[in-house]
Amino acid sequence: MKAQKMFRRGCMYVCGFVLAAGLIGCSGTTGGTGENTAAASSVSLRAATTTTVSDKSGVMLQGFNWASATESSSTTWYQTMINNADAIKSEFAYVWFPPPSLAASDEGYLPTQLNDLDSEYGTETQLKEAISAIAPAKAIADVVINHRCGSTDWGDFTNPKWNDDFYSICSDDEGFTSSAAMTASSKRGNADTGDGYSAGRDLDHTNTDVQNGIVTWMTDVLEDAGFVGWRYDFVKGYSGYYVGKYDAATSAEFSVGEYWPSDSFNSSNWESEIMSWINETETGGYKSRAFDFVLKGNINYAFGYKDDLTCWNMALLADSNNLFRQVPAYAVTFIDNHDTGSTQNLWSIDPGDLGPAYAFILTHPGYPCVAWQHYFTGSTDQYKGGMSVSGTEYTLQEHINNLISIRQEAGVCYDSAISVLVATTTLYVAQITGENETLIVKIGGDSYTPSGDYTNVYSGTNFAVWEGSGGTTESDVALSATYDAGYNNALFFTGTFSEGNSWTTAVRGTWTTGNIWTATVTVPSGGSFEWKVMKGSYSLGSSVSTSASGLTWSSDSNASYPGTTSVMPSF
Repeated sequence: MKAQKMFRRGCMYVCGFVLAAGLIGCSGTTGGTGENTAAASSVSLRAATTTTVSDKSGVMLQGFNWASATESSSTTWYQTMINNADAIKSEFAYVWFPPPSLAASDEGYLPTQLNDLDSEYGTETQLKEAISAIAPAKAIADVVINHRCGSTDWGDFTNPKWNDDFYSICSDDEGFTSSAAMTASSKRGNADTGDGYSAGRDLDHTNTDVQNGIVTWMTDVLEDAGFVGWRYDFVKGYSGYYVGKYDAATSAEFSVGEYWPSDSFNSSNWESEIMSWINETETGGYKSRAFDFVLKGNINYAFGYKDDLTCWNMALLADSNNLFRQVPAYAVTFIDNHDTGSTQNLWSIDPGDLGPAYAFILTHPGYPCVAWQHYFTGSTDQYKGGMSVSGTEYTLQEHINNLISIRQEAGVCYDSAISVLVATTTLYVAQITGENETLIVKIGGDSYTPSGDYTNVYSGTNFAVWEGSGGTTESDVALSATYDAGYNNALFFTGTFSEGNSWTTAVRGTWTTGNIWTATVTVPSGGSFEWKVMKGSYSLGSSVSTSASGLTWSSDSNASYPGTTSVMPSF
């Protein structure tokens, strides 16, 4: 959720434009008080656990885009989904539906009457028919519970009401200084537990009436309609603790939060911020996934994006801050969505590189999500499903189907092991170990031939995928470290890999854009090793004794392979 339209149906406020992420150039950066004080929560809480998906090798489809609600004057969006059900059910495990409730905006992100499932996307009956039509794919609801809009004024909630106006609304909400009715009332909730959102009234999630009302809506209305899980909108707006509580209370099969950091893109800072939210959900009883906005930023600056199509830096795909590298089981990867792409087009990838970008996320760990406008065709420019993928004979939809097939046949799961073999400005190569087969994936224009018994199963411009028997490992692996070593200095790699000679020899890395240093080393016969980074003068040479004067050891613990191939060292 980002931009919104002028309120309708009594939501008396003109919405501004909200942009959650500042944009930078191609190089990127890696590196209350109130009368209704809540009592102890009555929402049931179980021991902390994680939502468990039914298909670990599955792929999610975002089942709408920003223009879906008003795209056709002759049919509803739910009917469009029904018409495409055969294509959906044959490829996707989950489908993320648009916000289902009556709202003050066409797109549904300013909900008013939560219990009313007749929306701009269609009727409640059509919604249930669409959920049934896509089976065995399962439906995920877009849950907008950071805020609500009133029915006739700023904060008069109805259907459900929950409690007396305005106890459900945070005490620091704009309505208490802008709405005559709200300003005159002493009835207000506690302070917000997250960022404010001026387009709607921020809900007080510390209020047990709000908590129980949300859970009742999710279980009695949404689950009754056929939903099995949740995509939480604008989770910066309230503590992740409550997402964990709602997941636990509803036994969610799939849960993912939209946490798009507000500051300019910095992969280290964004990773820290999103990970803090993920861990916060666990304190509520269930540990939720999050969309990998770190990878989204790195994909943009790797391939180019709407503001600069000239970017090209494959090393960013190996950034260890990407959520799918840090916590693959909790990362939902994506190329674009209804905000970054579609008709909003806030932060979209260069469309000419959709082929290799999807080759990346659909062969890697994390739970991939495909954008509707990238899979299907339509009458406007946002639709790319029918475009030709360079270097292949396939459309983008067929290309995505091919990659889903490769993912599932190899048994690549959201938590599969990955080893980055090469990470330079012009070439990224990784080995992904699936349950059935091992994949070698190349992204970038440089030539590459894997060693061992691998067969090329699919390739095109700037991507290639090889498949080998399960458990096969490469003899060489690329290690990388991101650090500004300073003028005339370099990073060196040592360890128990062959060239490291049991910590006695250090190999000088090669610098690439973004202060990324890489070194390709030989995996010893046992298949595993430990390693670490050192800093010293570039003039020490390509290979130097670790006892040489001027070398400084990083202060980090030893890294282990397989497992870790990229670090951000400290000195």
